[in-house]
Amino acid sequence: MSSTNFEQDIQYIKAMIRQSREVTAGSWMFFLVWGVLVILAIVAQYVLVSLAMYHLIWLDWVAFAVIGLSFSMIYGRKLKNEKKVKTYLDQAMSAVILASALGFLLTGFIFPYLKLYGWEAIPVLISLVAGMLTFIVGGFFEWKLLKICGFIWWAGALIMCFVPAGLRSLFFIPLILIGYIWPALSLRSLYYKQRSQNA
Repeated sequence: MSSTNFEQDIQYIKAMIRQSREVTAGSWMFFLVWGVLVILAIVAQYVLVSLAMYHLIWLDWVAFAVIGLSFSMIYGRKLKNEKKVKTYLDQAMSAVILASALGFLLTGFIFPYLKLYGWEAIPVLISLVAGMLTFIVGGFFEWKLLKICGFIWWAGALIMCFVPAGLRSLFFIPLILIGYIWPALSLRSLYYKQRSQNA
């Protein structure tokens, strides 16, 4: 392979990553909405606990998960329609997001329901999955912020092992603010900056 062809291939790959990054910047809404929904679900959970309505906690989480999934499907379809061509990177991202969603479902709902472990382990395991999601997305699109957020999620999971079980969900709130809301607002800024440049 000649050096000219090699350089053209490299430029093509960089252009493909740039194009995918532009579309992915528009997905800031996923991080923001899911972050807000989880915070609301945690607040509702503690309200139910304070009212001794423990039997409704599962309904709280299911309700917010259904809202999040409904939003994700509608908004995801909108983003898909905005992009005419689906790249290999887009397909890889779809696989990562699907794998993470299944990871959240299994660790947060299915495994505890099957009594594989108690509810006190859920925040720790969810943090592990969230860390993998943000770190992998940051790696795909060369976004240092998302990689850092991945490490923050993992550090949070480790710290939660030493936090009393009843307080782990509350400890989850600052993790969401740093690991989801912060990158969401950064991606939002990037998204609108790209839109103004392309206008």
